[in-house]
Amino acid sequence: MKVKIEKPGYSDGGVLAYFLLKEDKIPAEILKITGKITDGEFDRKLGKTYTTATLGKMKFRRILLTGLGDKKDFEPDFVRRAAGTAVRHCKSIKCPDLSVVLPKLPEVSPKSTAQFITEGAILSNYKFMELKTKKEEHFDVKNVNILAPDKSADGGVAIGTVLAEAQNYTRELDEYPANLMTPRKVADIAKQLARKNKLSLTVLDEKAMRKKGMNALLGVASGSEEPPRLVILEYNKNRKNLPLYGLVGKGITFDSGGISLKPSKDMHEMKYDKSGALVVLGTAKAVAELKLPIRLIVALALTENMPSGKAQKPGDVVKAYGGKTIEVLNTDAEGRLVLADTLAYVAERNPKAIIDVATLTGAIVVALGRHAMGLFSSDEKLAALLEEAGKRSHERAWRFPMWKEYGEMMKSDIADIKNISGTGEAGSITGAVFLKEFIGGAAWAHLDIAGVDLIKNSHPYFEKGATGTGVRLLTEALIYLSKK
Repeated sequence: MKVKIEKPGYSDGGVLAYFLLKEDKIPAEILKITGKITDGEFDRKLGKTYTTATLGKMKFRRILLTGLGDKKDFEPDFVRRAAGTAVRHCKSIKCPDLSVVLPKLPEVSPKSTAQFITEGAILSNYKFMELKTKKEEHFDVKNVNILAPDKSADGGVAIGTVLAEAQNYTRELDEYPANLMTPRKVADIAKQLARKNKLSLTVLDEKAMRKKGMNALLGVASGSEEPPRLVILEYNKNRKNLPLYGLVGKGITFDSGGISLKPSKDMHEMKYDKSGALVVLGTAKAVAELKLPIRLIVALALTENMPSGKAQKPGDVVKAYGGKTIEVLNTDAEGRLVLADTLAYVAERNPKAIIDVATLTGAIVVALGRHAMGLFSSDEKLAALLEEAGKRSHERAWRFPMWKEYGEMMKSDIADIKNISGTGEAGSITGAVFLKEFIGGAAWAHLDIAGVDLIKNSHPYFEKGATGTGVRLLTEALIYLSKK
């Protein structure tokens, strides 16, 4: 899809869309075609639509009006939803061209409005089709023109395009099943991204990890025939004058639970346990394309978690990178193990902040459902920044406490720390407390995306499946940090 800014008056044979608040008047040029439109026909409530053919009275083929709801209830994400609704309408009538009149919105700049329209349009146009044999089943909208009266919206389309395409990149990779998206395959894809975007790349195999003492990650990998990989991407590696930030992602390409085997129901969804690694990979793509004036180190901890005669067993003790010992009470709490080695490794580089992203706990779904990710942090400013970036991107993050009492729950009788508390209480918090043991003195935040990595019901700008949630939040946060 190509999105661009055009001057009002530009027209083609496609659909012309207006996004209207409850208080907005329907444009006179539309009423000349339709006559009076009653509230019963179009009440402007959020998501409500009205469409009609122009019958040759305009150069556009059809008109689409989409409601944004009451002004007092307006949220910026409603713009993305409206754009997604408009694109879906075009797809339903197999029309490749859409023009959107840039709406005037409360407390949202024209540039941001254009960005949100772009994001909603591109995200809604995507559907995973790579494994389908009949590609013609899916219709793509080719062009979206945002009709703006002046240059105040310029720049928004470029940012929105980068963010949405990076998120779609993540969604596509995440949708591949475990037999096609192995740790080595993800490493190969990272290599391609590094080459295209001039990123530095280091890939550690089992031998290199063993030499470095990354026994927590290797312990998880021990039950699988697929070898693990630790992928390190670096952006602006040699620009020592720029501030350094770190991103770490959990990349379990399939999670059976190991010896602590998961129930069989919905186990196929465990291909999405690599979402955290792919989110930080997509963020690296966005940061490089936006050419942000920062340095960035991105680490992907990649392995399967499988049961076998060689698999890690409940009760085992492993020595993590840096020397801390871990008692493994549950092999299905493996994400924190692979992150332990990786966080400690990245922390040695002394970044200004480290953010890890992981589908870490089912407990976060119980706490927040499917509408927000869990946020845990050792730093007030970093936490506040991520909360604000979540509001702007509508990838919302809710902060949880990390009081010292939770740390007491993770003490082991025979090792430095255990990988679960044993009580079944505060599972998401104790998982985060575990991770905090491996970040040294760095400012750090952990995003538990287990509730938002996929959706099972259709959404105005998402198809069912992987969402890539976190890419826009992280990139928005890094955009802000790059301006400081």
